[in-house]
Amino acid sequence: MPFRMIQNSIQRLASLCVTAVLLSLPVFSGHGGHIHAQEWLHAPAEAVDYQEGGTLYGPLMEFVYELESRTELMNVVKITETLGGRDVVMAILSNPPVFQKADLAYSDKPVVLIVNNVHGGEVAGKDAAMEIMRDLVMGDLNPLLDDVVVLVVPTINPDGAEVRRRTNDEGFDMNRDYLKLESQEIQALVTKIIYDWRPDIFVDTHHGGSAPYTLTFQTNMNPAGDPNIMRLGNEEIMPQIRAALQAEDYDGFWYSGARQLPNGEVGWSPTSVEPRKQHVYGTLANTLGFLFETPSGSHRVVDNGTRVVEIPQEERYRHQVRGEYIGQRELIRYAATNPEKVRAVVAQARADAIARGNDDSDNDQIPIAYEQVEKHREQFWYRAGGRGSDGEFELVEGPILTKWAPTETVTRPWGYLIPNSLAKVVPLLLQHDISVKRTTEPVELEVETWYATEVTHDQYFQAHYLKSVTAERRTETVSLPAGSFFIPSGQASSNLISYLLEPTTNDNLVTWGYLDNVVQVTPSAEAMAEQRAQLEERLANLTPDQRAQMGARLERQIEQANQGRPIPIYRVMKKADIPGILVRPFNAYEPNRYYR
Repeated sequence: MPFRMIQNSIQRLASLCVTAVLLSLPVFSGHGGHIHAQEWLHAPAEAVDYQEGGTLYGPLMEFVYELESRTELMNVVKITETLGGRDVVMAILSNPPVFQKADLAYSDKPVVLIVNNVHGGEVAGKDAAMEIMRDLVMGDLNPLLDDVVVLVVPTINPDGAEVRRRTNDEGFDMNRDYLKLESQEIQALVTKIIYDWRPDIFVDTHHGGSAPYTLTFQTNMNPAGDPNIMRLGNEEIMPQIRAALQAEDYDGFWYSGARQLPNGEVGWSPTSVEPRKQHVYGTLANTLGFLFETPSGSHRVVDNGTRVVEIPQEERYRHQVRGEYIGQRELIRYAATNPEKVRAVVAQARADAIARGNDDSDNDQIPIAYEQVEKHREQFWYRAGGRGSDGEFELVEGPILTKWAPTETVTRPWGYLIPNSLAKVVPLLLQHDISVKRTTEPVELEVETWYATEVTHDQYFQAHYLKSVTAERRTETVSLPAGSFFIPSGQASSNLISYLLEPTTNDNLVTWGYLDNVVQVTPSAEAMAEQRAQLEERLANLTPDQRAQMGARLERQIEQANQGRPIPIYRVMKKADIPGILVRPFNAYEPNRYYR
């Protein structure tokens, strides 16, 4: 039988299972009397006792819309359509109900966003999220909706999920797309949810990490993020999640796993922290960004963390889903029980970013390079022989390398000035909720300019040759005509602005090729002197008529030979008069809008 026919048959069978289980247990009547007595609704994975792996698109959507039809506390909105023709939807859960983002304009309730299945084969989070949604409107989690708004994207990658493929139909690993926004799905998530609904907490669910932990987790650790957001996530919320796991005879730990260090010691190392990834990007966008990873489920920690037991194969997915459920539930519970603290930390992060960007006193340093270091020492379970071996688990103590310390910083500028030749970056900045002004008069300013001394592009990734720049800064005066662009640093996105526009960070506009037309290596002093001599000789030999035609161009070339080749993102260090008007997008910049 052809694969597509098999796939469709499986979907129909699973849909029948969902329909068949809308029965049995009486429903919790609902906090505040909003839900009336009715039949219990099983999530699709529950209905098959977690024996079929992740729920496919058909049964998932049937469950979501059936649940919406049973309660006034949940509303479902479409955020985009994939290239495969599948809807990506978001469920809004609250009491009283919320129908649109404007309903939250004067609300004090924190907003928690749960996004699942960005990697198509990583599915436990979405099955846990369906149970979470059901329990919030029909079960014992219902009272939490009085104090929190929960947004759930059941699957952000339905095309990949149908075939258990990591990427979407374009071949993008979408959890590496948060800066360039080339995928339809992540572009919609960023523009229509993150910056429209402005969640206070944002978690992305995956499969990964190391057994015997049932859930592994990470928050932003990039030193460019707001320190108070990072502190709340790492030091308050994560311990609550781990305690909740231990209360159900599990355990959790940092993502991703143990490794042998150069000194022979075993340490625990997380993943890298480029803002192309969700949990890092989320914090640079002033939300509490979390990464949840589900390990293999082969083992679990029991008896108050004292013993590791093996889990039979047929029970593993149940435990994977349960670990994700506990993690998602605790994020919601923390927000509901600490609403003032959550909202205050996020609001202060935004205010601090604006204040730092508006300060031109040279006091604020932004990290542009960093290194991984030991944060503390702690005990953790380690499998003798390393991951994938058959060795026994033993409890060891070692360094936890969950900290990145700045190795290079620069003063945050008051703003960035770019010529109209870089107009193509403006739509991207707008999608990141970064305000841009277009100058209405010529400007002449003293600025700091980067000059590239080395440009490498030895890695091909996500359809780009990723570039890395080594550069030096100079102070100089530049003149730009009307129609150039100015990006003020005094915005809530100040940390993200600097990361994108500083050309020597590890994830920026240069990295993804947006400046390919202008970024060139500055020649050596010897090469520049030789070029200058040739140009001056050529200029001296021009006839008067030739000088009238070509003299000005040659003089500019001589000036460039004296200075080198700048990266035209000019750092405006002091407040200045830059007349301009705000740039507004003329459409939603949807990548696949052309065929709709």
